[in-house]
Parts: sequence; structure tokens; C-alpha cells
Amino acid sequence: MKITLSILCLLTFSLATAQFVETTTGVINNSSHAMISAANGMKSSYGASAYFVNAARAVDGTVYLFEDWNNAGVIHAADQRFALNNINLNIERNSFESKVGKDSLFSFNFNNVEKFVINGRTFKNYYWKDDNRVYEIIYESDSWSIIKGFKIVEITGSANPMLNRTRDRMVRKTFYYLKDDNGIHYFKLRKNRILKLVEGGKLVEGGKKEANKIENYAKENSLSFKKEEDVRKILSYGAKN
Repeated sequence: MKITLSILCLLTFSLATAQFVETTTGVINNSSHAMISAANGMKSSYGASAYFVNAARAVDGTVYLFEDWNNAGVIHAADQRFALNNINLNIERNSFESKVGKDSLFSFNFNNVEKFVINGRTFKNYYWKDDNRVYEIIYESDSWSIIKGFKIVEITGSANPMLNRTRDRMVRKTFYYLKDDNGIHYFKLRKNRILKLVEGGKLVEGGKKEANKIENYAKENSLSFKKEEDVRKILSYGAKN
């Protein structure tokens, strides 16, 4: 059962809130008292709500992106940055949360927030087809981005002993997308799709020549167009050389 306590006041971070943030790049004091006091006492917002969780039943898996809460995060707001060390992405709720107690969570929104950087991974919120979703940035150019979305699929348990699945299970699914002037659309990490982007001259000027250059770079360095880390390296090389 989930009991949600909405905080009407919007959350802000500032040097004046000594109990909440040590410096503009300091670590948030992850206590329920500090967070709720800040939310009630601030005037402008990066948005937050506090709620308390009491799980209805035990299930396998998790709705969170990271396996635990020991994650280093930096919130990039409109004109400031704030760091905290206890944050996770709730894929089901599509929000970043911080655990402030055994059964207490603090939920952030994207009001006046440009991006979240968690363990070196960048996340942004985009609106497309009446839906706001959090995506991870795989690569970002001036005119298009390759991004990754997340989804939770619940697999119902079965009493059939032959299935060896007596409990419900949460499974995390990931999907790649291309974000450009036409919106957000499914995208597969394939060599021909990525080279086509480069040939279109959107990454750097040069079209076919540039595509050949990054293809050779990938081959010489044993990089795969199907692996996101390798794709990031390949495209970053193309943009700089």
C-alpha cells in the first residue's frame, strides 16, 4: 500500500538553506526532516513531493533503474547545480527519488531542471505525443540525439511448478530512440542507420566522407555499432575530427 503525502510548496535549493545543501555543489542532507522542512519553507521550485511506501507484497526485481541507492547524482538546474548521494530513477513513476528513511521517499520533478546526471549517466525529460518521459542521453548533437527509454513489465507468477515462477517479477526493458526535428521515434543501433545519420551532414559537414571516416575508426578500434558505449565513442570521434 502506498500512502502519498503531497507537498504543495515547491522545492528550491539555495545557500541560505544550510540544513539542506552545504554548497551549490554540496551533498544534500538526505533526511526526511531536512527535505520536508525545505519543501515547506521555500518559495521557488525545482519541484518535489514526499511519500511513504509500504509494499503490498513481495515481488522479484525492482521498478528502479539502479540496483541500490548508493548513487552519486548532480541536478543541473536553470542556474545552479546540486549534488546528492542517494538517488534512483523510478521507471514506473517516471521520476527521480531519494530515500530519506526506511519507508520514506522524496520525489523530484523536472521543473526548472535541465538534466540529472547519475553515476556519470545523463538523463533528460522530453514531451512527445502527450507523454512526458525520462530518457538517458546516449549521444547528443546540435540537431539530433540518440536516447534510451525505460519500461517496467510485470510478469505474473504462476502456481504451476513446471514454470518455476511462483512470484510476480518486475522486468526492466530498454529501447533506443532518435530525437530530432520530427519528434521521438524508435531507433536501432545498427551501422547502416548510424552512418545514414552522419551522411546526412547533421553530425559534421562532409556527408559520405565523414561516414567513411567513422566507419574506418570503428573498424580499426574494434568498436561495435550495436553497443551504446562504442556508438558514443564513434560519434564523439566523428564530431571532433
